[in-house]
Amino acid sequence: MSDNYTRIADTISSHEGKAYITINGSNRELFEVSTLKAQLGLTVSAKRMLGSRMTQHKVTGAEGTGSLTMYFMNSEVLKQALAYLKEGNYNGITLQVYNEDAQSTVGRQEVVLSNVIFASIPVAVLDDSSDDPITFDTDFTYDGINVLESFALPENYR
Repeated sequence: MSDNYTRIADTISSHEGKAYITINGSNRELFEVSTLKAQLGLTVSAKRMLGSRMTQHKVTGAEGTGSLTMYFMNSEVLKQALAYLKEGNYNGITLQVYNEDAQSTVGRQEVVLSNVIFASIPVAVLDDSSDDPITFDTDFTYDGINVLESFALPENYR
């Protein structure tokens, strides 16, 4: 039997990792995050060229999008939005996120997302039907991505 198969120990637990946020030059752990997902969508052009019966495809751009759920316990993003309303200047946010599970042999992946803009920002929340902590969901966009560290192949594939 071959040792080349996916080992459950090499998968990454969604609990293992951290996120950091930079707003107006101030960097801190994004302690209020509950879930964070970021993806890169490719813009693909399709065209059937002369002499070919197949439609061909070409990557012509990309868009960074994501979503997150956060606990309602910090006003920094709201303050930044209010500064935009008063002064007309919105600087964007930087998110630095890493996934690393000590049980896995694939190591760590760390990325930096720049010019992150949250689609919605909570202002006030009340709910007499719940004893759960207040959370809010928002989508976001980002304009740049930098990969600081990438996962390696699992040990049994090296």
